[in-house]
Amino acid sequence: MRLCTQTFGGNGARAKLGYTSARKMAGSKLKLLVLLWAAGGGCSAANAPVPPPASPSSTSNERPTDSDVAALEPQIDWEAYDSTSLRNPNDGALRAGVPLPLRAPGIRFNPARDPRARYGTVEVVRALVQAGARVDRELGGLPVTVNDLSYEQGGPLPRHRSHQNGRDVDVFFYQLGPDGKPIESVGAFFDPEGAGVDFRDLADPSDDVPLTIDIPRTWLFLQALIEDERALLQHIYVAEHLRALLLEYAEVQDVPAATRARFEDMTCQPAYPHDDHFHFRFFCTPDDIEEGCRDSAPMYPWHLKRLLEAGVEPRPLTRARPEARAKIVTHEEARSTAGPMDAEVERWLDRRAQWIEKPHPGRPYCP
Repeated sequence: MRLCTQTFGGNGARAKLGYTSARKMAGSKLKLLVLLWAAGGGCSAANAPVPPPASPSSTSNERPTDSDVAALEPQIDWEAYDSTSLRNPNDGALRAGVPLPLRAPGIRFNPARDPRARYGTVEVVRALVQAGARVDRELGGLPVTVNDLSYEQGGPLPRHRSHQNGRDVDVFFYQLGPDGKPIESVGAFFDPEGAGVDFRDLADPSDDVPLTIDIPRTWLFLQALIEDERALLQHIYVAEHLRALLLEYAEVQDVPAATRARFEDMTCQPAYPHDDHFHFRFFCTPDDIEEGCRDSAPMYPWHLKRLLEAGVEPRPLTRARPEARAKIVTHEEARSTAGPMDAEVERWLDRRAQWIEKPHPGRPYCP
């Protein structure tokens, strides 16, 4: 089995963390980061420890210079990879996991996250890289920021209930700063109008930065994933009110009706609202199903047709083993230990309670 092991990266400069820079983050900022960690997909401090994968063969943190980045994506030989997703998303493993480039045209792995958690199946990593490149070509701006995927060999990943077999990934929304221009994305949560705040010092409102979701770029990234038949996108977990904003935009654009319809079917707000990032889940490939890969519900008619044509049947999930459970911090636990916060932060957290409970819209694939 051939496996490309080259790592692509950024320039190693100090990167802006979720709510502030590594140099400025302290005390109260870290507490708000904890609130996001409870969500399982926000940003994290650069020095936050992440346990290594079971194998000692983890990729190093070496990061090439930006001069190595130009035009990387067209040079990636995706056929050189042969990954396999095994068992459940919440109790699984990953064979020959493929590393997401630390940086490539239109996409970057969040430098505040541990790079050992950036492995996925070849189908997932290729889809992400090519979707980011499409946004970069068509709309420009800053790269999309990708958070955790899986460990190189899969298994439990702290702060996540799934992400165990290379088919789950968290991605920040594209964002605009106060001047309306693209800004490096952070783990801010967004309200029903698409507005958010980059709270830096939780006790100091003077350094708060207003944000808005960059709907055109965010939608184009989604459209690229949805229309990529090889990607086998299954689910887009996102807050119900942000789903509505994106759908409203798509309805007035020249978006194919089939793409809009699939977006409607694929999007659902899980128990945690996902108002600060997307959680994407991808189906098992037919080859991986034969190796024991198992899918969660739902099974869409178009996907069942794919499997029928491939001559395989989907495997349902098995009960997750107790030892497969990762450590999860709940929203309530995180907020109870966050300490003093400015009144505006408290107001946002109180507003968030309006949409934090999982809705039941009654759609066919989101009951």
